[in-house]
Amino acid sequence: MKKTYTYAPNPFQKMPKRIKKLSVANAVYIVDRDIRGKKITSQEFKERVKEVENKFISLFGGVTNDEINHGEFLSKVNHKIITERVARIMSFVEVPIFKKHRKALEEWLLQKKKEWNQEVIAYEFEGDLYYI
Repeated sequence: MKKTYTYAPNPFQKMPKRIKKLSVANAVYIVDRDIRGKKITSQEFKERVKEVENKFISLFGGVTNDEINHGEFLSKVNHKIITERVARIMSFVEVPIFKKHRKALEEWLLQKKKEWNQEVIAYEFEGDLYYI
């Protein structure tokens, strides 16, 4: 049995010719604050969003930017509720391409967490959210 990352049935009873299934959905959430809750500039936020978009394009060939107004979480560092601006950058990709690039993505996300001074980077994979 061939392992896939989605368990949903095909959307059409008989699949039309030339349909390409991009069955791996993944996303990175970019926030406008650092680990201490200090807000970054709007320009720096936009640069981070663009950097994630470019990374997804280079690894997976496409990207969608689904900017969100705000998000909130309870910080483990300072035990306060942090409200922040959030952008959700997502990409859909075929299984073989994702497998080929997943290690590079993991290493890049860990590097960005440190570089951006983040408590976590939220990474969504197939509907599940991981705090890296």
